[in-house]
Amino acid sequence: MSGRTSPDRSSTRRSPAARPSDDELLDAARAVFAERGYAQATMDLIAARADSTKPTLYAHFGDKAALFRATVTREVAALRDWVIAAYETAATRPLEDRVRLSVMAMFSYAGAHPDSFRMLFDSAVDEMSDERRALADTITTHVVGRIREHLLAHGRTPGPGADLLAAMMVGLVGRAAMHVSHSPGLDPIAAGELATGFVMAAVRGLDPALLDHVDGARPAGRCAT
Repeated sequence: MSGRTSPDRSSTRRSPAARPSDDELLDAARAVFAERGYAQATMDLIAARADSTKPTLYAHFGDKAALFRATVTREVAALRDWVIAAYETAATRPLEDRVRLSVMAMFSYAGAHPDSFRMLFDSAVDEMSDERRALADTITTHVVGRIREHLLAHGRTPGPGADLLAAMMVGLVGRAAMHVSHSPGLDPIAAGELATGFVMAAVRGLDPALLDHVDGARPAGRCAT
């Protein structure tokens, strides 16, 4: 949620001297896009949520697509900073602590900023595809690094299976955190601990032969040279 007190709809609009800041307008846009989705969100709804006017929105951001892109850019940067801070904190810790801190970064963000999380991951709007892909790449690259370190520490040479495992883990955690953002009665910390336990059980119980098979297999239809 934006954290702003809901405006009193019976009062007059704010005076020109008290016009909303860009961040307040983006907070309102985030809330409406998260609640309604891109297609059903309107500039009228966003202006009303911000206790502002459509001309103000157009003056600050342009049309709805441009406002959406500006909101996405801000929310992606906030989530990226959040998870990178968690990754840096976990860098020198034992594997399970690193997994827990990394997983918890997503769950705690989903719990603390459900509008932001829903807007970023519920929407399939093209205007956000590049930013969302870049964010997913940042997270996946971090997870790949941790998996490769784990494999090397156990005398294994990382192959393409490490990238596949990272994609699976990021997908699982992302979808589970999305569930938390839609479930206000669900404790994000407890959910994150459950996800941490699930990921660690998968890591510890992984059959090495399955990983060897992925790393040694050639795509169908290709012959050895």
